[in-house]
Amino acid sequence: MTHAIDDAILRLKAEIIAQDWRLSPKRAEQLETAFASLRMHFANRKPLHAMLVMATNVLAYIKTRGNSPPETIDFLKEAMAHIVNLHEDLADDPTHEEKLFRGLFTRFTSLKTKIQSKGGSTSQPTIQPAPPEPSSQPQPQSSSSNLSAKGEQEIISVLCAEFNKSLARTGSLGSQIATLFATWLDSPVVYSLLHDLPLPSVSLLDDTTPNRQPVEVITSCPPTPVKVFTIGDTFIVLQSSAIAMLRTLSPSIATLYLRNATVPLKDYSRFLQKLAHQFTGSLARVDERTLQTLSLPIMIPQGHNLPEAPAPLSSTLVILSSGNRHGAILCESVQEHEQTMIKFAKQQNGDIAGTAYMEDGGTFPLLDPFTMLNREGILLILEH
Repeated sequence: MTHAIDDAILRLKAEIIAQDWRLSPKRAEQLETAFASLRMHFANRKPLHAMLVMATNVLAYIKTRGNSPPETIDFLKEAMAHIVNLHEDLADDPTHEEKLFRGLFTRFTSLKTKIQSKGGSTSQPTIQPAPPEPSSQPQPQSSSSNLSAKGEQEIISVLCAEFNKSLARTGSLGSQIATLFATWLDSPVVYSLLHDLPLPSVSLLDDTTPNRQPVEVITSCPPTPVKVFTIGDTFIVLQSSAIAMLRTLSPSIATLYLRNATVPLKDYSRFLQKLAHQFTGSLARVDERTLQTLSLPIMIPQGHNLPEAPAPLSSTLVILSSGNRHGAILCESVQEHEQTMIKFAKQQNGDIAGTAYMEDGGTFPLLDPFTMLNREGILLILEH
């Protein structure tokens, strides 16, 4: 996993310093692979993940157009530089990440407006690739930073309409692409990632589109360690990177936690052993005195016929963390050994993100911890 991330970062660095700004199909494909690996790796760092999503969208536009417009390459290089710098920055400052993300999103909005204004001048613009001249002048500050949510929605709606027209010329394949894109855009995962951006919920297909069927696409992903749990009568898997702590509970303690709907972390304080050392992720960096006073809410996973409440005989405590949000779930059992997810089929159903395909050929529903934590977890801002 680490090797793949290092290769992806090296690919971004190579493109940042490349003198030829025209992206060949091979270079674009290599960048696309690098972005996919980095999006998986940085799934828990929302600003950085959102930068990668924007860069991926711009790269897709370049591939669709068949050339490399100067303004899109400018944006890609800036986005890649931020991503590389944040990856190599040991400070791990969420405030700094958020500030860089805001600036990049402003330029992303400006780029969309510029593309739309060019596309609106003719119904079928001619593609004329031309090598851009590198500019040493700083980009002017875009006035689009003051766009209202309504204005942003209007821009995206127009872009979606143009996208629909293009897809209409591709027959049934275009219909499938539009269905997939609409599902992605409307998914809770995307909404939670970009919850503070003025993105509208839009559908790229008219309700009158005939034979509209959901399309399940199985996508390969970097080998991802997961844990298999039992909740009710259902086996589910959860990314190991989201698990901050696992503990077996006695029936009396489980009953107490369920009655109070909280888990006091002081219960896990041990003589001559710091509480922070028992966690992984951001909780391990929390001040010991703060941890002693912290109680985490018990969250209830939703969807996929999961029970509406934890079972009275729940015997396993799972503490989840994503950035500054934390919470706990109770389940009946957990397999001791990790498994490896190698493929994934997205099909959002409550807190179930889709189907995980294991290295050994097994399949399980994949629990999305981020939607749960955004909905029910506590927010704990870490001071550096």
